[in-house]
Amino acid sequence: MTDTTSPQVRPELDGFDPFSQDFSRDPDPMLGRAHRDSPVFWYEPLGCWFVTRYDDVEWVFTDSKTFSSRALRAVPVPAALRDRLPERPLNVNYINIDPPQHTRDRKASQRGFTRPIVAALEPKIREFATELIDAFADRGHCDFMQEFAYPLSLRVIVQVLGLPPSDMPRLRQWTEDMFSLMSAGAADEPDAPTRPMSEAEATERYTRLADAWDYFGEVVADRRAAPREDFLTVLSNSRTPEGEWTMDDDTIKTHLIELVAAGNDTTANLMGNLVQFLDHDPDQLEEVKRDGSLWEGVVEEGLRRRSTGPHLLRITTRDVELSGVKIPRGSIIVVNTTGANTDPAKFDDPLRFDVHRPNATDHLAFGKGRHFCLGAPLARLEAQVAMREVYGHLPGLTVPDQRLEYVPTMTVQTLKSLRIEWSR
Repeated sequence: MTDTTSPQVRPELDGFDPFSQDFSRDPDPMLGRAHRDSPVFWYEPLGCWFVTRYDDVEWVFTDSKTFSSRALRAVPVPAALRDRLPERPLNVNYINIDPPQHTRDRKASQRGFTRPIVAALEPKIREFATELIDAFADRGHCDFMQEFAYPLSLRVIVQVLGLPPSDMPRLRQWTEDMFSLMSAGAADEPDAPTRPMSEAEATERYTRLADAWDYFGEVVADRRAAPREDFLTVLSNSRTPEGEWTMDDDTIKTHLIELVAAGNDTTANLMGNLVQFLDHDPDQLEEVKRDGSLWEGVVEEGLRRRSTGPHLLRITTRDVELSGVKIPRGSIIVVNTTGANTDPAKFDDPLRFDVHRPNATDHLAFGKGRHFCLGAPLARLEAQVAMREVYGHLPGLTVPDQRLEYVPTMTVQTLKSLRIEWSR
């Protein structure tokens, strides 16, 4: 990696650990300190800069020439599995590639996420949600994440892609494996540091991802041999105007793993965040129940208030300055979108959850520019439908006091469990 040393003293944020449970449970105190004292700060364990102000994050997102996306890398593949996986199987996902490859791959993929296609899914999303709720409604309590949010979001992405619902358990496990293996680091430099992980854990997770690699290889081969009316057929058979395959098989496999992972983890955790925010503000909850048109505002404010994909990464292609901090060429930049979305310079009373906030849609939870989230329309629709059904079928829903636990990942907020209760 390019040497990022500088004559200046690197500002740091004492006590900051993006993998800690305390930060996952409540990032606001640490991000508030960052806004006041060090909006751009150095994080030594990963050798990268964290950026927390809205204007800085917006610039990073929209200037792809200065801030390249080749800044996300995975924990190295253990030697014992290198005959089953490419050397760096997760380093060519949508959020980690630049034009022209990004333009080509995204064009091939976005056909499955157009607004008309997504809008047509609403009845299915409602059907899936009510089926899940019916299974536990008489009990008076459930694990919201494990019994509703994760199964619903996974069932929806399975529907979109055209995968069999019977494969959902292993698809869910592969999602956790993928996000757990990701880290900040120059994607094209094999010796760049990654997040700490034991050899045993890396071997366990990559063994499952090798199974995923085989699984999606079979899926691609099947859709080429026997095309169907589904997204997988479109992606597997996409060709350039010259008749060449748009993507090689390894790239398609990576994108499919990524679509499954991003399509269920982030949306499920948005739902988990929403029920917690509404539980903390019963007056707003009652207002939303009276006026169903406010659910859209609930979802947008939830996206603003707590990003479920809080960290996105870039690498500088030239020397830059952010909030007065000089950052050399070749430096890893980690933007914290929750920090950007709670920047008091952009949002009044930023820690308040306000379904009437006039500029809530200015949030950067889905990114901005060429890497704006492909599945944003689906995530918005899914969360709105889910919240309507949950609060329509479970009267008096509350979130009891509990100690929340998160899967330690770099890029996604992944809540393990969330107990909710209601009147029977």
